[in-house]
Amino acid sequence: MSTKDDKPYKDVQSLVRGLRIVEALSELGWARIGPLSEAARIERSSAYRIVHTLEQLGYVTRRGEDGAVALTTRFAYLAEGLRDDDVVTQFAWPNLFELTKELLWPCDFASLEGGKVLIRLSTHKISPMSIHRAMVGKERLLTRSALGMAILSAMSVEALDASLDVVARLGGPNADDIHDRDAVHSIAQSVRQRGYASAAGLTESKISAIAVPVLAPDRTVAGAINVVFFRSVMTPEQAADRYLVKLRTCVSRIEDALVNWEERKRLAVD
Repeated sequence: MSTKDDKPYKDVQSLVRGLRIVEALSELGWARIGPLSEAARIERSSAYRIVHTLEQLGYVTRRGEDGAVALTTRFAYLAEGLRDDDVVTQFAWPNLFELTKELLWPCDFASLEGGKVLIRLSTHKISPMSIHRAMVGKERLLTRSALGMAILSAMSVEALDASLDVVARLGGPNADDIHDRDAVHSIAQSVRQRGYASAAGLTESKISAIAVPVLAPDRTVAGAINVVFFRSVMTPEQAADRYLVKLRTCVSRIEDALVNWEERKRLAVD
């Protein structure tokens, strides 16, 4: 017999209220206790106690002239502890989920880590068109996958050569593929001119994909997102005609979220 809410643990209400105070302050900026308690939907007496605790711990500062409080830069330092890849995947997931719900085909987000293209997020589990499930952590080749080629296309010449140097030192299949540096640069340029990367049967004989890069706020490449489909259903060109606009919209939303995140971090420090 299940419990009332089918929850394995009870909520720690003091923690819930504290986080609601933090969230409200992140939206309000400087605020007095009255408006803050209303925004957080917490009784004023509880808001006083929570703010006092946060102040004692250094997470909240108080303004002397009117008693208003605000978050301190300590939250920015906590945010700095998040790896860039972790931040990107958090913003990418809801957008990938919505994209797959609309297209039905599975999508992946991958980034270049240690000279390898690693899938960080995947919607294969929720796609009715997928024959795979466990995709997170799988590796794709730099020059023989849509994800890899999309990542290459978004790099500057200097960043691309530096990344290829790392790949060459690490060895393996990717290193075998990049002996001809001019050919790699040609692949990247071709993808830039086309506006998307494509691969038909290069990773799996029955599978094709199109992909576009995701850029970080500093305009360096953060990764790439693909749409995966069966070769027997359509060509990459047909997939681009049908899905490229929606794929780019998904990427734009992720990039906008990353820009907003960086802006909020900057304001917190300032």
